[in-house]
Amino acid sequence: QADFKVIIGEWVRPDGGYIVRVQDVNPDGSLDAGYFNPCKINIAEANVSLRKELVKLFIKLQDKGYPGSTYTLYYYPEKDALAGFYYQAAVGQTYEVVFFRKKVE
Repeated sequence: QADFKVIIGEWVRPDGGYIVRVQDVNPDGSLDAGYFNPCKINIAEANVSLRKELVKLFIKLQDKGYPGSTYTLYYYPEKDALAGFYYQAAVGQTYEVVFFRKKVE
């Protein structure tokens, strides 16, 4: 059983300052998460699962400018990073992205 709580924290995408904030992970894989750019963007769906021994975070956005856009991210413990893909539904394009954990000061 993977420790999904490892993704709890604030994650920053350095190529634009986008933020994923994971506040809690539930035993069923659902989670309390927020997405900001810099204002809050509505999340339609968010869950965590295990894929090939990696913790996988999936977020589906549903807001003005983001209808149906998704993040599929994997946690890499050696880098303490979430990396994967952002699908921008409005233009039908997928981009490789990475988020780094914001350090507590």
